[in-house]
Amino acid sequence: MRTAIDLDKTKTHLALALEVVHHDRWLLGGLRDGRLRVIAQSPPLAPGADQNGGVQPIYQELSQLARRCLYERHPLAVTSMIENPIPDHDWEAGWPALIYAPVGLPKNRPVGIIILGSRTEHWYTQDEIDYVAAIGVTLTAVVSCVTGPLGRLTPGERRIALLMAEGFSDPEIATALGRDLATVARVADTILRKLAIRSRREVRDLVPGLSAAARPHLL
Repeated sequence: MRTAIDLDKTKTHLALALEVVHHDRWLLGGLRDGRLRVIAQSPPLAPGADQNGGVQPIYQELSQLARRCLYERHPLAVTSMIENPIPDHDWEAGWPALIYAPVGLPKNRPVGIIILGSRTEHWYTQDEIDYVAAIGVTLTAVVSCVTGPLGRLTPGERRIALLMAEGFSDPEIATALGRDLATVARVADTILRKLAIRSRREVRDLVPGLSAAARPHLL
């Protein structure tokens, strides 16, 4: 069973999935309070690229292109002729080739975004753009769990909440996780209280993309 979110595995699998697309850097972020909550990203490319003492920020402001992608709910590719690219820490502002792909289910409001960038000139093909956009759909549940209402829960609570969302009963959850039934029941009550909902069925509505057809495989 692979319901619990493992962000390290998500980052590893996402990096592998993106290897077939030309890029020098990528970022996966979720939307929270009008800003981008960085969930996973490739490391700075060179010493000094990170201007925060080696600590990459968790939150950052959305760029104009990111906002446009999210507003239009459609992937966006940008290619420009730049003789002297801006340093790596301003890669969105000054790299010649970028892809922005919304994270979310088709025809629904995006919950996050994937950004890829090339520090050298590159013309992204429609196949590359469509491929990154498809990855964005598979990451819907992952991003929702981190930046959506389930982000208020502890990792242990989130594990149980995801099983609840899939329709597991307390005895089934207890068996799956090797926990005693009383503990699972107590945590389930805590989850409902933290999420301000009354029914276990409502948990599923808080995790877009968790249906059998769209269940993420990057967990």
